[in-house]
Amino acid sequence: MTHSSGPSVLDTNAPAGGSLPAGLSRSRGIRRLQASLPLSGRWIFALVLLLLLISPMLPLIYQAFIDRPLYEQGAIGTFDNFVRLFADPSFQNACINTLWFSIIGTVISTVVGFVAALLLERFDLPFRKTIKILFLAPIFMSALLLAISWSMIYGPSGFADLLIKTNLGFSLPNLNSLVGMAVLSGVSAAPVSYLLFASAMSNIPATLENAARAAGASPLGAVRDVVLPLIRPSLLYCVMLNFILNIDQLAVPLIIGGPARVQVLATYLYDNGIAVKSDYGLISAAAVVMLIIIQLFVVGQKFALGDLRRYTTVGGKSMKGGLIKVGRGAGWLLSGLLLLYIVVTTLIPTAFLILRSFASFLTPLVPISSVLTLDNYGLVLSYDAYRRSIINTIIVAVVGGLAATALTFIGGVVAYRSPPGLRRLVEMSAFIPRAIPGIVVGIGIFYAAVLLPGGNYLNGTLAILMIAFTIRYFPTGFALLGPSILQIDQDMERAMRVAGGSGTRAVLAVMLPLLRPALVGCFLLYFVSFFKEYAAASFLFGPDTAVVGTTMLQLDMMGNLGPVAALAVITLVLTLPVAIFVYARD
Repeated sequence: MTHSSGPSVLDTNAPAGGSLPAGLSRSRGIRRLQASLPLSGRWIFALVLLLLLISPMLPLIYQAFIDRPLYEQGAIGTFDNFVRLFADPSFQNACINTLWFSIIGTVISTVVGFVAALLLERFDLPFRKTIKILFLAPIFMSALLLAISWSMIYGPSGFADLLIKTNLGFSLPNLNSLVGMAVLSGVSAAPVSYLLFASAMSNIPATLENAARAAGASPLGAVRDVVLPLIRPSLLYCVMLNFILNIDQLAVPLIIGGPARVQVLATYLYDNGIAVKSDYGLISAAAVVMLIIIQLFVVGQKFALGDLRRYTTVGGKSMKGGLIKVGRGAGWLLSGLLLLYIVVTTLIPTAFLILRSFASFLTPLVPISSVLTLDNYGLVLSYDAYRRSIINTIIVAVVGGLAATALTFIGGVVAYRSPPGLRRLVEMSAFIPRAIPGIVVGIGIFYAAVLLPGGNYLNGTLAILMIAFTIRYFPTGFALLGPSILQIDQDMERAMRVAGGSGTRAVLAVMLPLLRPALVGCFLLYFVSFFKEYAAASFLFGPDTAVVGTTMLQLDMMGNLGPVAALAVITLVLTLPVAIFVYARD
């Protein structure tokens, strides 16, 4: 029954004691409670994500400061692990070798990447697009495959070394050395440097260089006086990123430096971690030192760049610049030099790796036709352990890639459809693992599984590999998917909610279809990354959960080069088309 003399529902000044306003107040309270529940769930998700992504660091830090293995009772805090670590001559040598290895590798990758980006992005060279694709080829392969192929052909007593020694009387420079390791590491990281510099150069309008040339500068002078100062942020970022990548490098020091007993921090951790009686405290202390070094570089990058507005070149009237014309002879010469670099560093090693997979052995002293065989593939596909490693890798890459993509999607929705505080928390959490080396992720997850109740059920399973790989590559996936979520106008989701749909329904009906291309790209990126990963798996795989990367490492250590080459070719066949598709989309 309606009382005309009572307060109106629309009367905002109605007394609180009236029946309708009280009912309305209860209704609003229920709506506020219902609205707060999804937000509470998002905060819980964000905190769980943070714990997941920092989980490799926490047990390592704890283990580094106690006097016994973390699974034993009665632990006492101590600095003895660090005292023993810094007094260890092997650790001291590893630190010095890591410094020089990282410096030389960083210089090579930065210089090569910059020169290639300058020539291919700013100059009109013959076959420019083809050369660009070939130059980026190593980014499709893992450093493990490059290290194996270089070792087979350019290493001491390798095919090229024997061929040159037999015909010319001298040997190639020793690849199994600190310098040889650094050269290969620099070559493997040069495509990453190229992408950074190419992106920066594409944002520099041609009007700036045209103005310099109008003032009398030569084309190279305009590049020196205009381009170089404006790409300083990319240069500093590239140097620090390459330094971190070199510290994180495991395959190259293990395969190239191992025979010469040249040890760096990554191989120091690896050698001590796989020992029959591992020293948990010493390993954790070394991992913490490695983490601190990398964190210092990540933080230092921000301060080194300073105010980025000083380098702003793209404004409302910016235009994409054309390519600089070069003389016909100079253009062919520059293209030829780039092709020569690509042939020596990538094409010959890859072709040799494929050929080696079809041969019982290869030497210039024996005709190739007499050693051709399919036995390497027969062994890999018939031997249960090798075949299982291929199947395990496919399962981890597919199932783990799908799970990582789903986690990244939820993380992106929570970050970019939530209040600023929650967004900052998710973004900060998402990029924490970029400063955690792969080998440290593996050790940390292993310790976490030992420490946490029920964690032993994860040890030696494919699930723990998927967790470790997801943590390692989550920053890359989040960086790929995040911008796509930001591009979707929230008005469409609001319209769905106004029509009666829930927030979850709005995400599934509006965002998910629009994000399908980005989600496919994100999954394929995870697939390729998981398929190539070996460092994080080195401490986590069990007898039945080895993956292709760890199997290749073990076979290479035993000198079984034929099966190693066959597994490498299988890896290329399964990942190269996917990798090319991912980068072609970009």
